[in-house]
Amino acid sequence: MINLHRYKVVKILLKCCRRTNINWTVIRLRTDERHPTAGIIVIGDEILKAQVKDTNCFYACKLLYKHGVKVQKIAVVRDNLEDISKEIKYFSKMFNHVFTSGGIGPTHDDVTYEAVALAFNDSLHYHPTLVNIIENYFNAGTFPSPAYKMAHIPTKSVLRFGTSEITGKKLTYPFIMVENVYIFPGSPTFFETSFQTLCKECFANCKSFAATEVYINAKEESFADVLYAIAREYPNVTFGSYPEYNRYYKVRVTIESENETDTEAAKTMFCNRIPRDVLVHYDRTPHIDCSSKYDALIQRSQRRSVYERSFKKFVNYYEKPEHVWIYLDGSEESVLMVHLARIASDKLRHCSKLKLRTICLESDIQKMGTDEFIHELKNRYNIEMSKLECKERDAVCTISNFAALRPELRVLLVGKRLNSKKETYDDIARLNGDYSSFVQVHFPLIDWTDDDVRDFFSWFCLPYNRTET
Repeated sequence: MINLHRYKVVKILLKCCRRTNINWTVIRLRTDERHPTAGIIVIGDEILKAQVKDTNCFYACKLLYKHGVKVQKIAVVRDNLEDISKEIKYFSKMFNHVFTSGGIGPTHDDVTYEAVALAFNDSLHYHPTLVNIIENYFNAGTFPSPAYKMAHIPTKSVLRFGTSEITGKKLTYPFIMVENVYIFPGSPTFFETSFQTLCKECFANCKSFAATEVYINAKEESFADVLYAIAREYPNVTFGSYPEYNRYYKVRVTIESENETDTEAAKTMFCNRIPRDVLVHYDRTPHIDCSSKYDALIQRSQRRSVYERSFKKFVNYYEKPEHVWIYLDGSEESVLMVHLARIASDKLRHCSKLKLRTICLESDIQKMGTDEFIHELKNRYNIEMSKLECKERDAVCTISNFAALRPELRVLLVGKRLNSKKETYDDIARLNGDYSSFVQVHFPLIDWTDDDVRDFFSWFCLPYNRTET
């Protein structure tokens, strides 16, 4: 990340503090009131020992940035009372807002509440509202069982419940606030739900960052001097350069400032000073406004007839979306079908919250090597995924049994093409000859060539399974 201007300002502040012993509470690292600063403290030995993968930081940083809040520091701390208390005290003085994750369960090593009380010279008490919630919603039994430790919080605490984005009702369990410290559980399910409501309620009026990105099909060293020169010409603009393993580009450059004018001016200058042939058009959100993007493809593509022929099939399928399922195995063809399904759904003006139903075999998920790709698809396309535990050779029987439990499943879309060599596709096709099954297997991409798939993927910049490339 290149930002010489901001580095010098912070350095001067630090020198002043050493000379004058200014109270740190006066110099919290904030730029202005439009962009408050934040620090995140992740608590737990399981994180430091890599026994559990932390996802809360990524989720929080992404959401805070979206709301115009600047995350300045992240710390991961072991389950130790003094260490946690020390970090909380320091973070509370340095930043406008502090968010903690983890360490508030019923076991002996959950000491976050005690650490917060120690940091603010406070004591603990059993909050009656939390006691009631734990008793009625968690079946904790008679007080005091270990579960009631989660109700033993600092006396200065404020309970914030928030409202569910889905139901519109008040959340069952709150997050705890002590001064400028917000205390959250480590469970991603609880963390994400509560954190989302906090951002919506507390940071709705914060000014968003004026940010954009440039994608380059060249190595960093080929444009590093240009980027450095422009960073000096635009001291109030932050530049970042990130090499990434991606089939569409080699480096992602971020450009950010307080206003659109400076951001766009810096972007234009940068793009004008590097070779035009290394600039890449890349769409990070191919699922958004996908109908108009499809129309643009049809206007320019030499493969128009192939795409239109298949798309008409998807429009017919999704006239009754509750009957249609897609066999999602991580292949490009299966991703392509999901995207066509979303376009068809938009064309038919279905509710944007309509879930696309998919079947995924456990053996296919293992081949993908990571849940990240599946998670990305689910979030982008609003997918309802049914994971079926079976081996590839048992796919037909497993899918048939699944269909018996879900009678609404009438059409199964499979990404088989004429040159496909995957035996599973041929096995699944046998369902069409099984008179005991109501499921009909369709192959909407059967006549697509490799070039058809490649052109479609490139136009939309569709997500792909990196383990296959």
